[in-house]
Amino acid sequence: MPRSHRVLESALSSISTPEREPYAHIGSSVTKMYKWGARKSGNSIQPLTPDPGYTTARSVVIPRFLSAVANRPHQPVIVDLGPVIGSNLSLFSKRLSCKFYIQDLFADIEAYAQRRERAPATNLADLLTSRFPQPPRSVDGILCWDLFDYLDPSTGRIFASKLTELLKTGGMLHGLFSTTPTGVAHYTRFVLDTEDSLRHQPYPATPTRRSALATRDIHLLFGDLEVTDLVLLKSATRETLFRRRR
Repeated sequence: MPRSHRVLESALSSISTPEREPYAHIGSSVTKMYKWGARKSGNSIQPLTPDPGYTTARSVVIPRFLSAVANRPHQPVIVDLGPVIGSNLSLFSKRLSCKFYIQDLFADIEAYAQRRERAPATNLADLLTSRFPQPPRSVDGILCWDLFDYLDPSTGRIFASKLTELLKTGGMLHGLFSTTPTGVAHYTRFVLDTEDSLRHQPYPATPTRRSALATRDIHLLFGDLEVTDLVLLKSATRETLFRRRR
């Protein structure tokens, strides 16, 4: 059965999550992932990074993202590419009056990783770009988190083009980019305890390779966007804010 369409009512005008294809509903597989280490020989990615636990970093970029979106001359539309996080919704409900769409594309990436060997012809770029019901130039803010760290270069280029297409002129895009490529067996929930406090909360995933784009390549990836802020966090992650110029 597809994942049910969830609408969360709060001070935000609307918060919604899209329906998913059957294969993107991972369900009970999550409990098995806690027991995984590296894959067996032939498919392994070594070494795996140990579970880093919870860490918290100060963000100077999220407050600027919020300020820019709050100053839009109309009711803003925000798209969050990560999972539903209650404290993030509470923060946005207090700070903004907006339409807020939750996509959780990490669930799609995980489902793709689990089924890739059974269906190698599946195109991840097509899957991800199909998740957006919004028309071009209809979105004021996009929260990517560290999604691009889990995409191969070709998929990343196609997906970046799609996100750029969604943004209105002056729209903002927030992203986190690793500085060191490594094998990992987790994704990260980025929890906003306050506007400037970003908690990194890992949760299990199929072992994979997390890439690390050079700063120049990040700029090229979003060629039609300008970088307004780039800050190196203590987690060795570049927190970056982009704006669509035209």
